Amino acid sequence: MKKWIITGVALAALIGLVAAGFFLLPRLLGGGAGEDMDLGQGALDVGGVPVEVEMGSVDSLMVLDATVRAEPGEDVKARNGGTVTRVWVTDGSLVDNGAPLLNVAVPDADAGGEEDADGAEGAGTREVSLYAPTEGRVSGLGDLQVGDVLEPGAVAANVAPDEFRAVASVPANDLYRFYEDPHDILLEITEGPPAAECEFLSLGAAEEGAAPGGGEEEEGGGGGGGSELSCRVPSDLRVFEGVTGKMSVATGGAENVMIVPVTAVRGTSESGEVIVVADDGTEEVREVELGVSDGSSVEVVSGLSVGDQVLDPIPLDPRFDVPGAVDPEDEEYMDEEYMELEGEVLE
Repeated sequence: MKKWIITGVALAALIGLVAAGFFLLPRLLGGGAGEDMDLGQGALDVGGVPVEVEMGSVDSLMVLDATVRAEPGEDVKARNGGTVTRVWVTDGSLVDNGAPLLNVAVPDADAGGEEDADGAEGAGTREVSLYAPTEGRVSGLGDLQVGDVLEPGAVAANVAPDEFRAVASVPANDLYRFYEDPHDILLEITEGPPAAECEFLSLGAAEEGAAPGGGEEEEGGGGGGGSELSCRVPSDLRVFEGVTGKMSVATGGAENVMIVPVTAVRGTSESGEVIVVADDGTEEVREVELGVSDGSSVEVVSGLSVGDQVLDPIPLDPRFDVPGAVDPEDEEYMDEEYMELEGEVLE
């Protein structure tokens, strides 16, 4: 009895191996595939399909991490140095443009002085006032007091407007998404007051030493300041130096224009190319002029007509489609797809 049982198990295992070999042999040999192979190849097909050029609207929005900075002030310098004779204000005082901050006695070669003990005439002095160069809040005086001596060119104080700006770091490649100066910026402070409109100030190179988001760059950090977008924080929005938040920026928009998926175009800024599919299935590579993109659709300014069919997604440019130029993530995905397909065939 046991002998027959063992013989039956061995026979079942042999039949299973032969069946598996029947399905796998065409794959291993790379020979003519049967119906199962055709199904597998179809499942792995990632080619594009024709999509129609249509009319629509595009609004390009960008959300950036932002940091609030106090508006930089102007230094008050003692150009000729001298001895402090009077201090008119203290740190934190709000002053008008032109208000006196301190008086300094400076040497004056033209002024006659008293004779010293040896009968020689001493150098004379004259008193000058240092004024606020702008309206704002005073800082930098510290514990300066009468009798202190200032070296020529020393900074005695700083006057900064009582204003703030929000600053956001813009990745270099995202600069392509700015089609004009931002006309609509909304600033939201984390755990702060409700979001408010923030007036555009500038878009340009980041200040030296500034890190992404507007903070101070850490010692030993990477070089390259990148670009910064800044806007004026409304005066009625309560903020503090260094608080963080988000900046929603409208970088461009277009209404009632021709649009296609961005995946149907090689290139997304100013110009690109698409593959137009004719009614008979023939394909033509055509250059197009591009406008605003929201990351999903892109405006086509010229080169196409409404109703044209373009291939989506467009294949990789053959000049870049070379062996070894496969994204590791895509390769891993294809491996998983292949393994799932193998499992279905074997079942």
